[in-house]
Amino acid sequence: MKKLLIILAFTLSFDCFSQEAARAEVVAVEAVVNQFFEALEKQDTVLLKKVAFREGQIWTVNNTVNPAKQRMRFFSDDLKSLISKNSFLETPKSMEVKIHEGMAMAWVPYEFRLNGEFSHCGVDVFTLIKNEDAWKIINLSYTIDKEVCDQ
Repeated sequence: MKKLLIILAFTLSFDCFSQEAARAEVVAVEAVVNQFFEALEKQDTVLLKKVAFREGQIWTVNNTVNPAKQRMRFFSDDLKSLISKNSFLETPKSMEVKIHEGMAMAWVPYEFRLNGEFSHCGVDVFTLIKNEDAWKIINLSYTIDKEVCDQ
């Protein structure tokens, strides 16, 4: 009976450690996504280079036109044009993170303001990989919507 209790205690402690490690990974992914928003707001190309691969893709689905238009560019393109006279503020409304074996996805409904005025809303979908013990964005896909912003 004593051996059974020891095995049970060991199993439970291992499970708790596993859950703590998984939560730490979620927090790390959330931090990278929030740093992306910070880089956008501050127009900080150094921070953008830190959190995203230059070769990573950015896909846009613009639902404000009919039919919707898709466009693709690279993070390296944004590094060339990020600094602007305009101010950008992208506010995440929530964040759902999924992680599997060195790959993560963050689903982030957002609201975007240009020069302090509401511009649009939508959903950002970030794909990240763990590279040298750090999470980095390899893809960002997002929608541009004017309606249905509260979902």
